[in-house]
Amino acid sequence: MQKMNVVIDCDTGVDDAMAVLLALRSPKLNVLGITNVAGNVGLDKVVRNTLIVVENAQRDVPVFPGASRAMMGSGETAEHVHGSDGLGNVGFPDAQLSAQPSHAVDFLVDTFLEADEPVHLITLGPLTNVALAMAKVPEIEKHIASLVMMAGSVDSGNATAASEFNVHADPEAADIVFRSSVPKTMVGLVPIIRDGGIWPEDVEKFEAAGTTWCDMIGTLLRARLNTLSRISDEIRPTTPPDLAAMAIAIDPTIAELTPYYVVVEIVGTHTRGMTLVDRREYFFHEEDRHEPNVKVTTGIDNDRYRKLVLSTLLVPTGDS
Repeated sequence: MQKMNVVIDCDTGVDDAMAVLLALRSPKLNVLGITNVAGNVGLDKVVRNTLIVVENAQRDVPVFPGASRAMMGSGETAEHVHGSDGLGNVGFPDAQLSAQPSHAVDFLVDTFLEADEPVHLITLGPLTNVALAMAKVPEIEKHIASLVMMAGSVDSGNATAASEFNVHADPEAADIVFRSSVPKTMVGLVPIIRDGGIWPEDVEKFEAAGTTWCDMIGTLLRARLNTLSRISDEIRPTTPPDLAAMAIAIDPTIAELTPYYVVVEIVGTHTRGMTLVDRREYFFHEEDRHEPNVKVTTGIDNDRYRKLVLSTLLVPTGDS
């Protein structure tokens, strides 16, 4: 089976860690490198967390530090969600691995420009590194085979009422990437939270598997379930959005993808960072009509999603 060559760009917090574990253990992906950007936590913590994930996945993949702040200089984090260490404060020890000395943006440019075969990009955090690469070498757009982004939302945000965190953290970068010519898929918040859940019985299987990667994802998912149990007595799944985005990158057929024209709001007082999805069927002014530029995730087949995650990770060492 021909593996898909991918680069992952992420701001490794709890959800990113799960997604990267899935990617690194997937028999369908050849991960060429992981570029890091500040987001869920500061860049130093992001790099530390990514190295921990790579070590627990038992893979040899290079990790590259990237942008430590948004293009316009802001440095908002989500430590209140991911913990002060970015991995839920559950006590993962430092990895024995080290990051690469070169910058993420340089790695992105060199990898895509020099590739002899198609290379795909998967982003799980703010789009700062990607936008900087596009600004530095605009022709890189022609060399990115496809881009799957955990970014944005159709109906509502989480950082604000209008904006999802990854776009909210660097709207200018998101604007550059959304306006690019790269074939794009936007995996936003609402369909994942509505349709994409990992259930307690799934977590128990990870906890019993006995591999380092299942131990890690089981610990992270259990912490999420414990948080949910403190909010409600109802048994319900946890819905890590980055994990679902990675699953869709691996197998797009598990999702309902609808082409839309999407723009990023970079000015609005109440809507800065909003991904405005044009769902109009009729236009008062024909010049307002634009061709779709993004495939937007509008639904996910949760049974197939769970099966993909479980079948990928519940494999003994050396079998994938």
